[in-house]
Amino acid sequence: MFNTIQIICASEKDRTILRGIFKNLGADAVFSNDLNDALAIFEKARPAAVFIADGEEPPAEIQLRELRRVAPFIPVIPLLKRRDATRAVGLMKAGALDCAQSPWTEEELRPLYRKALRLSGTAIELDSYALRNRRRSLALALAACFGFAGFAGGLYYGFLKFSPLAPRPHSFYLPYAHPTGIMIKKDSVLISDWYSQALYEHAVKNFGIRKVTSLPELTPVAMASSQDALWLAGTNGVIEKRLLDARYTVASKTPAFSPAPDSACFDGLYFWTANSRAGTIVKRMPGDALGEIKTFKYPGLKLSALTCDNRFLWAADPGLKGLVKMSLDDPERIISKTELDVYASRTLKITAMASKDGTIWFAGEDGDKGLAFYKDEPK
Repeated sequence: MFNTIQIICASEKDRTILRGIFKNLGADAVFSNDLNDALAIFEKARPAAVFIADGEEPPAEIQLRELRRVAPFIPVIPLLKRRDATRAVGLMKAGALDCAQSPWTEEELRPLYRKALRLSGTAIELDSYALRNRRRSLALALAACFGFAGFAGGLYYGFLKFSPLAPRPHSFYLPYAHPTGIMIKKDSVLISDWYSQALYEHAVKNFGIRKVTSLPELTPVAMASSQDALWLAGTNGVIEKRLLDARYTVASKTPAFSPAPDSACFDGLYFWTANSRAGTIVKRMPGDALGEIKTFKYPGLKLSALTCDNRFLWAADPGLKGLVKMSLDDPERIISKTELDVYASRTLKITAMASKDGTIWFAGEDGDKGLAFYKDEPK
């Protein structure tokens, strides 16, 4: 029986326990530190089942979702670190085959391991004798199908050639609920989340998660970017400059600003920060210290998020229920106000913005869900 399993677990102590248990069960266990590591070796390992240590980053729900995206039928079993029936039911509703309760022992894991292998080993066999008896009928039916397929293919080609393409969806619900920053790359979208202390990289086309980067020492409340760097603002008022490498390595840190910024952007020349509670916008030098040049009072009713490009400052204003455009030279003057229909949702709170190639991107909280969407820049 194919007995290779994959275990996603970062704790060395837990790995030691699980390594001994699965060795005694006769399993060939392949360990991965995190989801990215697991996905990188998934095709090589070809596991019969995947076991996930719950309580690590990213959350088990996200790992379930991404594993099922790669291999929809593979058995996935979370390993709960605390006995919690409600948690187990929730994970099984999210797609888990079953859940292992704490403490992890051979007696607890043996039936789950065997159940997973039985499921992955199930095969369907066709009755070839019946097929041979109907060979002539099938040949005629296939010929008719090919003829119809050719005719239908011609119609479909004509439809595609002379019909407009369907528009992409403009909004996406997120598998996390507290986004604080958004950055648009060439073919992906990077979003920070303060609750899970992580950066999530999504594919632009379908918003599937490509990568998750944990930020264990930072609770991000704002994010900005330039050609060669990423800035992350924390709850302590410190803004970290990070390299655009695989792990977003810290390059420098500013002193703690007060009030702490909860929005940030770079217009190509100057760095801007904002505090929604104080209703202030600060123009800063682009160096590592981000020295203050001048502070402005936001001219609208209520500032919830700020971004900029090389022409304008943009703000989401729930008081005006719209998008506010301001001058880079005089941020205390409103150039235009454009209503946002998404404010029809009374539970929506826009917490992050980004401007890219004539499109304004937004991220925020809508009740107990995270939401990302975009709008064409108003003329």
